[in-house]
Amino acid sequence: MFQMMMLPDPENFLQVVEQSRGQVLLHLPDGVRCDLKRDNTARQMLRVMRPRAGGLCFSLSDAKDVPAFLGYMIGSARQQP
Repeated sequence: MFQMMMLPDPENFLQVVEQSRGQVLLHLPDGVRCDLKRDNTARQMLRVMRPRAGGLCFSLSDAKDVPAFLGYMIGSARQQP
């Protein structure tokens, strides 16, 4: 599971989601999991969400997707002032 404290570029993140092989699940605070590849409402919600103290939690169903998500996280951190 990944925990992201910020999501500076949701559109770029959603491109990584689209290119992933497996499911990308967003874990909501109430325990609900949303598949970001199939759930358009969850995608829209992600575009407007601002992470709180606990950040946003995601999990991947295919381990081959991990490098792309780590690359996104590293690239996002480098772009922050």
